[in-house]
Amino acid sequence: MENEPLLPKGVPSPKAQSWGAIISIVIIVLMVIIGAFYAWGTRIAQNRAFTAPETTQ
Repeated sequence: MENEPLLPKGVPSPKAQSWGAIISIVIIVLMVIIGAFYAWGTRIAQNRAFTAPETTQ
């Protein structure tokens, strides 16, 4: 603890800040991937509705 700079109370250390940034980036990337799969699934469902063969009985 002798070499660490004194930070005001409530300010995270640089190491904690870097982990926070990495976790935030991972969460954002996961949200984008989930949104992309949701949009892709919606588009596939719409295409199946338009191209579904009509059955007449």
